[in-house]
Amino acid sequence: SSGINAEWPLRPGNEASHFMVTNIAWDPTGRYVCSSNTYGGHSVENGYNMWNFQGSKVFEASLEGFIQFQWRPRPPTLLREKDIKDVKKNMKSYTRDFEIKDKLSQSKASKELIEKRRAVYDEFMTYRRKKEKDLEVLKLQYSELRTEVVEEEYVEETVEFFMKKEKSTDCDSALIPLL
Repeated sequence: SSGINAEWPLRPGNEASHFMVTNIAWDPTGRYVCSSNTYGGHSVENGYNMWNFQGSKVFEASLEGFIQFQWRPRPPTLLREKDIKDVKKNMKSYTRDFEIKDKLSQSKASKELIEKRRAVYDEFMTYRRKKEKDLEVLKLQYSELRTEVVEEEYVEETVEFFMKKEKSTDCDSALIPLL
């Protein structure tokens, strides 16, 4: 038997390698695994790699003469049994409270961003109004210059085309331009 339960097959989520690995150890929470290459196994490339449960490398350390990697055991809880039961019982309300606090902190960041954008927009609009006033002054100056001096003259030209008169079979006569 391979040791894998057929009702609950394990599938790799990610594949990664650690060259010349000598030891592998999961942390007590089951969220991280450490692969290490110790001095006792090989004298080159000693150190360890830290991986998350999805198989992505989180940290890498090369240490000359590295001998052993060991996770620190989880400390015992400081809560009494009654407090643990209360936390489990009120988890939904705690979750809701923390979500509200998260939203407030996000909205504060959003509010700061909105205020910054508003300041940039106001600065632009002030600049735009100033330039619009400058443009109006220039328009007035140009219109004063144009009314004093400009007198427009119109020249009329007549263009004539010579036409040749021919007889055709479809109609009695047709005018064909000669270009």
